[in-house]
Amino acid sequence: MLAAALLAACLSSCNVHRTVEIVADPSVKDYTPIVRNALSGHPRGRLTLRFSKGLFPFYPEEARERYLTVSNNDNGMKKVIFDLCGMKDVSVEGDSSAFLFHGAVIPFAVTGCEDVSISGVSIDYDAPFTFEGTVVSVDRKSRTFTVRPDPANRYRILDGRFRFLGYDWESGLGENIVFDPVTKSPYYNTARYQHWPLRQFTASDSGEGLVTFGNVHAQDLPPVGSVWVDKGVHPQDRYCSAIVLTDSRDILVEDVHIYHSGAMGLIAQYCENVTVRGYSTARRESSSRMVTASADATHFTDCSGDILIEDCRFESMLDDAVNIHGTYMQMKRILSDDEFAASFGHRQQAGNHFADKGNILRFIDKSTMQPAGTGKVLSIERVNENWYIFRTDFPLGTLGAPENYAVENLSRGASAVIRNCSVKYNRARSLLLSTPGKVLVEGCSFSSMMAGIVICGDANYWYESGCTNDIEIRNNSFKDLGIGGNSPQAVLQIDPMIGPAGRTGDFFYHRNISFRDNVVETFDSQVIYALSVENLYIEGNRFIDSGTWPPLFGDLATIDVQDCGTVVVRNNDFSRWKPDASISIHDCADVEMDDTGLEVTDRPNPYFYGN
Repeated sequence: MLAAALLAACLSSCNVHRTVEIVADPSVKDYTPIVRNALSGHPRGRLTLRFSKGLFPFYPEEARERYLTVSNNDNGMKKVIFDLCGMKDVSVEGDSSAFLFHGAVIPFAVTGCEDVSISGVSIDYDAPFTFEGTVVSVDRKSRTFTVRPDPANRYRILDGRFRFLGYDWESGLGENIVFDPVTKSPYYNTARYQHWPLRQFTASDSGEGLVTFGNVHAQDLPPVGSVWVDKGVHPQDRYCSAIVLTDSRDILVEDVHIYHSGAMGLIAQYCENVTVRGYSTARRESSSRMVTASADATHFTDCSGDILIEDCRFESMLDDAVNIHGTYMQMKRILSDDEFAASFGHRQQAGNHFADKGNILRFIDKSTMQPAGTGKVLSIERVNENWYIFRTDFPLGTLGAPENYAVENLSRGASAVIRNCSVKYNRARSLLLSTPGKVLVEGCSFSSMMAGIVICGDANYWYESGCTNDIEIRNNSFKDLGIGGNSPQAVLQIDPMIGPAGRTGDFFYHRNISFRDNVVETFDSQVIYALSVENLYIEGNRFIDSGTWPPLFGDLATIDVQDCGTVVVRNNDFSRWKPDASISIHDCADVEMDDTGLEVTDRPNPYFYGN
């Protein structure tokens, strides 16, 4: 009886949810061991770490170290401060608590967990993973420009080469862009200032805290007064995402503010049910820096269930606000009638948890993106990070040469609601939506350097799937997107990477996309580009010519639809749009269009044919 009572008491105590209060104390120089010990003491979870208001510094020396494979980022041994692994019912709660991280660390890694929340904290680093400098002079004869480095940057010049530094890392120069300190956004037609990163800059100390860069390979030198930004050497410039969620479910990230990260702000991979609310990558008001996250603000790879993103501010990133997609693997060899080998097409997908036994794979032709059939996964052997062997019930003998095919996992694919969010000041796009679940985007405002909403899918470069079935984009505002200048960028850009040979009248990669009751105010000519959509609805929108800048690609149609099924264009207001605008319809099965007042032509956008 006594033993039974003790066992019952033990089981009861094991189920008690514990709260650990952590108070900001200036005498504590490093909170890393405090957090590590608190988590180690509750390996199964049922724990709340509650932080007071104040500053909490974290250093790498006593951090746990794990090898992390992070989709669309750089894999490697990472030092993790909040390392949540195999835990359930865990909360990290702050009271506007300021977390300051030193060195190349991952603030949060959540792996194999359930019911986790992170709230009420801000994330920043002691030194940014990007270099920024205000251009104080240019010399066109010598093709040099001189900058005043931002006070947050540490740097050194050795043998004419520039390196910027952090607590335990350093980086050379690589990918770069120019920001306007007045608008806080990339410059209009900023492509003309982009230095080709394969040609190394020369650097010299010009005295008085100034640095002069030479060997510039760009169309033009950056304007005096602009802020020149460099994110380091590709492909090693996506090492430290702020929040990494892996193989977990029922996750809440709320009232979390990313002032800086050395890659993505948040990346969720193979997760189910993720809510991101009141999250931001907005600059600190007192900061002189232009850049927050050096990659995407949020990114979701091969997730399932429901993704909810609401009341968020996505600002000043060097990549997209939201990207939701699946993954294509390349077939490499057919080993037998029921076994094949596959690898990832993009190096930043290596090590992904691509599928589980029992999942359904779809085999597609890479050139046409058309399906060849489906099969169940009977077994998987992960030989290494980029070589997997699958056994399937699909008749592999019916395929041609394996290198012509890719596979995707149909057993994953999240639904998403993105509501009341704003995107501005960032390089790249606002939203990328390539997921088979139901998607709603409403009440948002978008003003990115590139496209507004991209719905893609490709098995030849990024290897990001997949086909969409139901996307509604309604009651949003779009303002002056596509200022970058590299290539045309539409407000709504539906551009699956399908070559001309794969564009047929009886196959549509995407289905059921509606763009309704939105306000588009922009300077360039093309607003909507759509390829291979069955059932596309463009209704009740208002199009306004902002006149902010001259059009970069003024020869393009306002709406350009190609190789689509049913296309409906009606009740749109073009009364404040550009004179002599047009709508281009090319090889579409059924078009319903009221009198728009615009010329209707067959003049498809030539820029996207090769993607």
